[in-house]
Amino acid sequence: MVVFLVLGAVVWLLLVVAVLSICRAAARADENEAGRRIARAGKRGVGVGLVAAAATLPITPADDEANARAARCENRNVPFETAPKAARAALICELRRVHARRDLPRLHIDDRLAKAARRHAANMVKRKYFSHYSPNGDSVADRARRTGYVKSSCSWRVGEVLAWGVASRSTAAATVRAWMNSSEHRHILISPIYSDLGIGAIAGTPVKEYPDGLTAAAVFGRRDCSS
Repeated sequence: MVVFLVLGAVVWLLLVVAVLSICRAAARADENEAGRRIARAGKRGVGVGLVAAAATLPITPADDEANARAARCENRNVPFETAPKAARAALICELRRVHARRDLPRLHIDDRLAKAARRHAANMVKRKYFSHYSPNGDSVADRARRTGYVKSSCSWRVGEVLAWGVASRSTAAATVRAWMNSSEHRHILISPIYSDLGIGAIAGTPVKEYPDGLTAAAVFGRRDCSS
């Protein structure tokens, strides 16, 4: 009887050890899989950051017809690092082209909005952040107010889109396509409300790992100071 009890206890102990070993193995597998998921998410995060700056949209027959009707923007596929001035001018052309293809009001370049856009783009590169709000909490309206575009005596509205990219993703064409591929950004780009535009295109990016490239801010606005 005692022998059977001892054997029973030994078998029970072995079963417990086996179960614990299986649990630990499963836990390690879960940890490894979690690590792989985090790694994959991290890689996607980098990709999303780049794609958000400059994704490519598929060309449709309607786009081809529109392209045939509209003048092609010169230097639209030139990387910003290669020719900053030409790429900046192409970015303005591309945004105006978006309006022209939809019979929207022509966008007029406003020096005050351009100053607000340049300051914000430069600040993002210098302080390594990517947001519509600066580290001290300033918004696009605050920045437009400091340049004199937004006044308390006028009715006004402003909108802002941001992007950063490197190499082929720093071109004017790629940047605008990325904005058009985002519903929130597209809403601003094709809104008939805005008539003024300011572009800030700065060399460098808000990410330390990518010192060369483009950081762009486009500020759209409309104001009425007649009253």
